[in-house]
Amino acid sequence: MRNQDRDHWRQGRHSDSSMPSSRFDELPDEIDLTGRFQGSFVDGFPETTNLYVGNLSPKVDENFLLRTFGRFGPTASVKIMWPRTEEEKRRQRNCGFVAFMNRADGQTAKDEMHGVVVYGYELNIGWGKSVALPSHALPAPPPGQMAIRNKEVALLSFCVVLKLFS
Repeated sequence: MRNQDRDHWRQGRHSDSSMPSSRFDELPDEIDLTGRFQGSFVDGFPETTNLYVGNLSPKVDENFLLRTFGRFGPTASVKIMWPRTEEEKRRQRNCGFVAFMNRADGQTAKDEMHGVVVYGYELNIGWGKSVALPSHALPAPPPGQMAIRNKEVALLSFCVVLKLFS
């Protein structure tokens, strides 16, 4: 039956109403056939406060993300997409999401953190799909407990370490 359906489509007879509908008939109209699908890491969500954080070191956990991104403003949620399959584990990098309570704080975090190197991995920051915001933000990290203060401090620390070992 499946081969007959495929042959009907190839021969242009897919308009036959006696044919059962294909699951492809139900695809959304907004699919981008150029290869960039709507979803994470697109700028097409003007109201989102949710940042996609790509190229995360396997050493980074949710607490690290909260301490690092929490300095930019109140955060609604923090999530790392932990690898579930052996193939995902072999990639040796993760991605995650940090949702802020407001867009301005998210924009500041995006601008400051994109390109920062953490444990040898350069962060790739973009906008993710919108998520529901809770009525209260996550507790703020204590002062002085931030994982990375800014790009300049991270770069300076890296330079000091290099100088020590050269």
